[in-house]
Amino acid sequence: MRRWVVVLLVLLAVVIFVSPGIVGHLAERNLKNSLSWAESESDDFLVTEEKFDRGWFIAEGRHRIELKHGDFRSGILNLTGGDAGDQIPALVVDTRIDHGLVPITSMSRKSGSLMPGLASTVSTLKLDPGDGNLVAIPGTLVSQVRLTGATASRYLLEAGSFDDDEFRADWEGADVSMTTDSSRRSLSYDGTINPLSARAADTSLRLGLTTFDGESHYTDYGLLVGAIALSIESMSLRGAGGEEFTTGSVMVDASNDLVDDRVNGKARMAIADFSIPGVGDVDVAMDVSANGLDARSLQAIIAEFESAQSADDPDAAMAALHLKVEDDLQTLLSAGAGLRVDRFDVTLPQGEVTTKLSLELPETAAAADFSWAAVILALTASADLRIPVALMDLALTANPESAALVAMGILKKDGESYIVNARYEKGLLTVNGAPMPIPLPGR
Repeated sequence: MRRWVVVLLVLLAVVIFVSPGIVGHLAERNLKNSLSWAESESDDFLVTEEKFDRGWFIAEGRHRIELKHGDFRSGILNLTGGDAGDQIPALVVDTRIDHGLVPITSMSRKSGSLMPGLASTVSTLKLDPGDGNLVAIPGTLVSQVRLTGATASRYLLEAGSFDDDEFRADWEGADVSMTTDSSRRSLSYDGTINPLSARAADTSLRLGLTTFDGESHYTDYGLLVGAIALSIESMSLRGAGGEEFTTGSVMVDASNDLVDDRVNGKARMAIADFSIPGVGDVDVAMDVSANGLDARSLQAIIAEFESAQSADDPDAAMAALHLKVEDDLQTLLSAGAGLRVDRFDVTLPQGEVTTKLSLELPETAAAADFSWAAVILALTASADLRIPVALMDLALTANPESAALVAMGILKKDGESYIVNARYEKGLLTVNGAPMPIPLPGR
């Protein structure tokens, strides 16, 4: 009995005092893999390690997250009135890692835990406005790296405010959670961001209560599939040029999946009280879906598109994109697919514009025998559009030439609306019942 007690004590000593040094190597590798994964998820961000000091029980590191040259960076500069040479603020992340199968040192800090794992981490954030003077960002990111390599993180932010001569922000708190598997191929998340506002010079942002949740994972084709639900209570954005956009509630619910090498997806969106200068408040509701997209060719097209966006000369790369994706596009179309817009409604002060659209393309000959004429002949499609008379009268006043659409029967008056009911099949287009043959090559 005494011998077993000694054995248990030795094992306990190994777990508590010897394992941290060994596990520390694994925890450091896990952190670096996580940062590499985060950077690879978007071409807009650059993550660099400024320092990393690993001890036997505790490691401390600092990493910097910056915006690369790209559309996201350009958008921020346009919004703030800056130019390409301006410095975009960077995020500095300081992380303490308590490592060991039993991270006993984590108990000396808030949110510490003795839960077995590779590491228990706590990160704090700072903002570098561009002059090197770091400004602390409130909130704490706490993570647990499990024995399997999976990571569970939670960001907690208490209500507060910040104010200096150039920038003011007020927030009511946030609670965001995220979990990834060891391979970083699967991600789940959810969170609540309470109302916040920020103002700098002539630029301002106000965001109402925001909630979200979702999950995603990579398929063997490299495609990201999953689901997301987002709800924003209200939003207001003022740019440096004085333009202001406000909305009431915003709701987005989208998902996609992979079944038998085919990608299917659907999305719903609703925006209430979207205020447009010179137009008034507008409501938008949309419900779209796609099905049967060939996964391999779709991923190849997406990869080429992303490569063009991150090229040294994005405009030139995008201009030449059609040449690079031509074969994959032909494969995608030859495999067949379907697209439906079951609802696209825009409610204006003059009335509601409604749109429905359907495209169905059956599987045709192999890509080697591809022809655009065959695709067009195989396609079946329908479109239904309804426009209020009051809105159409405004269009006719602003552009008298549009009266030709009414004269040709493309727009047909139906009570208090103008309608378009279009059908297409086997090269024949009918609009409001009238046939309109489409000339095709070789016909």
